[in-house]
Amino acid sequence: DNTEIAPVNGQTLHLTIDRDVQWTAQRLLRQAVVSNRADSGTVVVMDAHSGQLLALADYPSYNANDPQASSSTNWVSRAVTDPYEPGSVEKVLTSSALIQQGLVTPETKVVVPPFITIQGHDIHDEEDHLTEHLTLAGILAVSSNIGMVHATLQSGQNHQGIGSVTMGNYLKAFGLGSTTDIGLPGESQGQLPDPATWSELTHAEIAFGQGVGVTAVQMAAAVNTVANGGDRKSVV
Repeated sequence: DNTEIAPVNGQTLHLTIDRDVQWTAQRLLRQAVVSNRADSGTVVVMDAHSGQLLALADYPSYNANDPQASSSTNWVSRAVTDPYEPGSVEKVLTSSALIQQGLVTPETKVVVPPFITIQGHDIHDEEDHLTEHLTLAGILAVSSNIGMVHATLQSGQNHQGIGSVTMGNYLKAFGLGSTTDIGLPGESQGQLPDPATWSELTHAEIAFGQGVGVTAVQMAAAVNTVANGGDRKSVV
């Protein structure tokens, strides 16, 4: 006896991935990871106006036709599963919040000392320097931790800066602390401490990208908001 079950067509799947961009991203990423002797790396390429992902590359990766040939740690997309401290990229979001609140402009002048002490902890820039006079744009250009902390905590007419709850709300609006719902398994929401619990030191560190955790896709979408004139697009 034979039992025949007629095949049923599946649904059409249309990717946003651009084959050429994906191939190039994968090739260059592998070169970068190998040449820098890194453990891993990821690349996200996003269309600024639509939020569509044109490439999502990870290295090391695996062959989907033979996944058992690779370590199970490579069976995921690190771009959505592995949170990390964003570091100085966070300054783009901090500056945007300060400007939107009317506390600063790109031309606002900030005195940047050699270091700043917050709750007994000294905060330095990557390279030692004497007292500098920078604009907010200049702080971003040289990626000054000290300058960004000063702008965050002491900007505005009353020199009170931006409050932690207000800053936290901006970061949430940028998408930090929540998944992008991209549809890939194992996506992390990252780590964004409750702003109501921030100490002055926590507030200062978050201003320049420490004390928070983001995924690569999450941060790409956040920075893309600035590139898209303040209009945050859902990741698709």
